[in-house]
Amino acid sequence: HPDFTLKNPNRVRSLISVFRMNLPGFHHISGSGYEFMLNMVTEVDKINPQVGSGLALCFSSWAKMDAARQELMKKQILALKAKESELSKDTFEVVGRLSKGI
Repeated sequence: HPDFTLKNPNRVRSLISVFRMNLPGFHHISGSGYEFMLNMVTEVDKINPQVGSGLALCFSSWAKMDAARQELMKKQILALKAKESELSKDTFEVVGRLSKGI
């Protein structure tokens, strides 16, 4: 939609954050929902670290998933961790906490 922008935190929260509550979409067995969120965390973090770190929390449920989805989510968490130099302090702190259990 032409009115949507990642620069507006309220719009990001209302659309992107809500996506993780769409269980069939976010937890699709293909991992596409997790990849989408990885991309959104990375992009939003460049614009607004507080919102980016909040988006990264979508991976906090990885240990509660079935084995296949756990692996897919862990892959995205580790991909975020590998981007340390690109992430804000806020987001990398969240990612660090998420990756401790992996």
